[in-house]
Amino acid sequence: MLGHGYKERARGVVNKKAEAELMNIKKLIDNNNFISLMVFLSLALLLSTPGGSVAAFVMLLLVALFFLFRDKDKPELNHTDKLLVFSFVFMFLTVLPPFVSDGFRGRYLDLSLRFLLVVPILWLLLKTPPKASWLFGGAVVGCISSFVLAVYQYFYAGMPRADGFLYSINFGYLACSLAFLSFSGMIFFERARWKFFAFVGFALAMFSMVLTGTRGAYIAVPVLAVLLIVLYRKELGAKLLILVTVATISMPAASYMVVPQVQQRFDVLINELVNYESGDASKAYTSSGLRLELWKAAIEAFRQSPLYGLNYNQREALNAQLVDDGVVIPQVLTVSRGHAHSEYFEVLAGRGLLGITALFMLFLVPGVIFLRKAMSTCGKEKALAAAGVTFVAGFMVYGISEAPLQGNVISGCYALTVVAIYAMLKRPEAAGLRA
Repeated sequence: MLGHGYKERARGVVNKKAEAELMNIKKLIDNNNFISLMVFLSLALLLSTPGGSVAAFVMLLLVALFFLFRDKDKPELNHTDKLLVFSFVFMFLTVLPPFVSDGFRGRYLDLSLRFLLVVPILWLLLKTPPKASWLFGGAVVGCISSFVLAVYQYFYAGMPRADGFLYSINFGYLACSLAFLSFSGMIFFERARWKFFAFVGFALAMFSMVLTGTRGAYIAVPVLAVLLIVLYRKELGAKLLILVTVATISMPAASYMVVPQVQQRFDVLINELVNYESGDASKAYTSSGLRLELWKAAIEAFRQSPLYGLNYNQREALNAQLVDDGVVIPQVLTVSRGHAHSEYFEVLAGRGLLGITALFMLFLVPGVIFLRKAMSTCGKEKALAAAGVTFVAGFMVYGISEAPLQGNVISGCYALTVVAIYAMLKRPEAAGLRA
């Protein structure tokens, strides 16, 4: 009897502890500061730590899963919400055909898993959106910390290209994205001190980007600058609009003449393309020449399976056949899995029409939503919407010459930042966008 009573008391203690833990998690669901902090850390730690941004994503995911399955007070999703959810889920589903045909190889699921996992986070953020100031603050801190790391690696460690804890190309893309988030922060913040910090963050992240030697990011800068000019053309006025436009157009030329790293990278690009156009196969084996050959092979893969695409083994076998037939250069076989080194060509080859449709939805659904908001609002709302436009547009440009969304850190950053901006724009009062 005594033993039975002891067990009952012990069970009661355990149940009380479990209830207390559940109550703590429920408090996090409604805690705007916690949600804001996780979004802040996802950007602040993005480039300066090996996994800090991923940890923030995971923390939000755990709370979101509890919210999804245990909390009955969920916001109803409207048509636009469902369309955004579908764009994420559809992107994940397109990996299933090659996943199955290649013997259930786990790498396929890993490519797009973050887009599926961000759906419960979106639902959570629609209930408790973060404060917009925390997102911009995280971007500013991320810019400054990326600068410190890039300067250390390039000038003190003697690395030819700064890469942080990623590949140099991915570091460059994310530095560019943080820079333009910080630039929008200059418009968003009201106090001069924070505007100054945002400007410093923008400038430092741009310098970090230069140290990576990422040509795709260099090309994105004037494109994103033009987008901001178009969005703020009314606020700028005619004279200032002309001045800013001239400065933006001249920026690439000035960077080429003044910054040695930019000049060197574009000189290499031009020489590589000239060698490729010469028709000499021995001169085609360059970074740019090999990319063009990989794109050619990707198109052939699409022709073989236009709806679903080919899996990795099938693409490697096809590339070997293309080399034997003299269609592409032999160096194509040195690239594992037949990777096309372009988001668009990689998805086209590996997931077919379904994949390329999903990719454009992944970009255009949030991009158009943000664009409409930017064109129909003003003040802080417009600044956040403009940040969303340039963020998505940046990835559309990066994807031309590389496949950044194939990486775990970058795909998670894209997904979380997009849903955070979307949730804040949907609930502007709770996000601190309106008084």
